[in-house]
Amino acid sequence: MKKVLIINWDCYPNFATGGVYTWTKTLIDSMPEYEFAVINELSNPNSNGIYSIPKHVKTVIEVPIFGATRYEEFCKRDDNLQARILKTTNKVIKEQFIPLYTEFIRSVLSDRCNTSVLTESVIKLHDLLVKYDAKKCLETPLTWDIFIECLNKEPIYSSMTFKEALTAFQLIQRNIQLFSIKVPKVDIIHCSLAWLPSLVAVYAKKESNCPVIITEHGVAFRELLLYYNAYLFDEPSKIFWKVFSHNVVRAVYSIADVITPVCEANKNWEKSLGADPAKIKVIYNGVNTSRFKPMQVAKESNRPTVVTVARVDVFKDIVCLIQAIGYAKMQIPDIQCLIYGTSSDLDYSLRCLKTVKELQLEDNIKFMGGTKEPEKVYNQADIIAISSITEGFPFTIIEAMACGKAVIASDVGGVREALEGCGLLVRSRRPHDLAQGMVKLLKDDNLRQQFEQAAIKKVHAEFTLQKCVDSFKKEYENLTVSHVDDNNKKLEEALAQ
Repeated sequence: MKKVLIINWDCYPNFATGGVYTWTKTLIDSMPEYEFAVINELSNPNSNGIYSIPKHVKTVIEVPIFGATRYEEFCKRDDNLQARILKTTNKVIKEQFIPLYTEFIRSVLSDRCNTSVLTESVIKLHDLLVKYDAKKCLETPLTWDIFIECLNKEPIYSSMTFKEALTAFQLIQRNIQLFSIKVPKVDIIHCSLAWLPSLVAVYAKKESNCPVIITEHGVAFRELLLYYNAYLFDEPSKIFWKVFSHNVVRAVYSIADVITPVCEANKNWEKSLGADPAKIKVIYNGVNTSRFKPMQVAKESNRPTVVTVARVDVFKDIVCLIQAIGYAKMQIPDIQCLIYGTSSDLDYSLRCLKTVKELQLEDNIKFMGGTKEPEKVYNQADIIAISSITEGFPFTIIEAMACGKAVIASDVGGVREALEGCGLLVRSRRPHDLAQGMVKLLKDDNLRQQFEQAAIKKVHAEFTLQKCVDSFKKEYENLTVSHVDDNNKKLEEALAQ
């Protein structure tokens, strides 16, 4: 039985929400002929440690990057921790670890980064950190000295505030912990993003001598830029993180054998970031049309009902949705909006509640929390509205379409590829435009019904679960066969010499 390593970030199996979780679970559940191991980097201390996994998921390696910096405090390793601690002497740290650490930091912070040098430094650090104690190595004061020295060599970085420099240093240190993980030997490595957790694939690929697939749902670099612009006010810090992120992303792309974005919009981003176009093949997400389909669902009232299924966070721009309902209420006074989704961002959630109160929409907007039955949620709606400022190829769009619902959504990422011809597209962060679209769909029965019929037809033709799974199965098969052929060819050439 072939073995696959899935690399995630705050996702399967610990976080049972979101499109990437749905994709990962669907992929694994639909491929019982493969054995799976899962690495999940956890940046949220509220992650769930109790979950169910199928029998063919043989290993789950959870790597918390909060709290203490010794991985063994969270997960038992077979080798002797005490022995590794004792042999991690000051001499080992200074003469072996520090030179490799310096090479990595200089490379990942360079605006002229050579990805081969960066990936090689990741491999060297891994080879050392699995033999010694990563905690003692990373906590030596010398690492801070080296980091500051690298910042001071660049005029822009040297003007970063102490707080921003310390935050950057700590985040990088936490993620270097990943290099100390021992991963199982596999036949395929499949990363669900091109970001720091996927640096594990750099050394895992060498150790298993196997192909790597990168599937980006939302382009990590694009979303990181949005995050930096939203939360960083220090211009040198924004430049620092842009350079750092670009180098990490390019390094991950460089070791990929195949890159499978979930939409053409992501493909264009990946090419602009340096991914080899020959490696890129779009595979759209798919929806289970046996589950997501039109059905009769009892409604709480006969009020015109708008539903959204989305996390309550800044990227989903729920504030914009709330403002849009305020505008729509002027034309449809009894309109109601049901928001289904969880949140891990308390500040943003409070901001949403404050906006509802300020606009006096307490009778029009309800926060329903998460749902385990989204198919019923979609079917109780008259229309679906999505207000995101960034997306890949969102499941909520194609699930709603499969349920025969007219959708109005922000024209971001791959939303147009799913929705064009069977829904309305509006500019993101334009609550008035969103409101006008909602009013149009709610008042024009003929247009709404036209979109509902077109949506079902398009999903069944292009975005079924079976089509998505079959595409990945084909990639797995092609990669393993071609990799064996390549190895046999190399062996023959070696013997001939």
